[in-house]
Amino acid sequence: MKIIGLTGGSGTGKGTFAALLREKGAGWVDSDAVYRRLCAENREMLHQLDTAFGGVLDETGALDRKKLASIVFADPDKLQKLNAITLPYIRAASLDEMRAQGDCPFVLYDAPTLFEVGADDLCECVIGVLADPDVRIARIMARDGLDEQAARARIHAQPDADFYRAQCSYIVENNGGLDLLRHQADAIFTCLQKETQL
Repeated sequence: MKIIGLTGGSGTGKGTFAALLREKGAGWVDSDAVYRRLCAENREMLHQLDTAFGGVLDETGALDRKKLASIVFADPDKLQKLNAITLPYIRAASLDEMRAQGDCPFVLYDAPTLFEVGADDLCECVIGVLADPDVRIARIMARDGLDEQAARARIHAQPDADFYRAQCSYIVENNGGLDLLRHQADAIFTCLQKETQL
């Protein structure tokens, strides 16, 4: 099974690019969706989080994600602790999902913090999706209903384009329309097919 990393900041259009590759037969695992599912279903992980952060489960036993976020994003040490608990679960569940798609020519692992959490070690190579800051801000505002200041703050909290250019095998520039993005997807898919057949 060949795993291809897919990463980039908020508003770059990773999901749209992934959809174009999926149309051509690529598999896809979204690390954020895996985490959301674990938060809803994995009692062992939830118990560890509740023990570590004190009362982050509501009366039904579900994770209060807003409460947990307010704790961990205010303290880098607590964020590190959160990652230490959740990342092994996310990694194991993601690998299970990838194995289930083993008949695909390759599986995309869509992870915004792929490099930061060390998940790039699972990948044959990594595609970075980039877009200009103003384009990203407009997309985030339209998608998430945020004002410009909040959208700008979000992208400033993430690595810049140079971070991805230095570490990714392929770079997608997503500042234009769907036709331009599709052209890049076709070219990268062709390259990846050749590489995965070697």
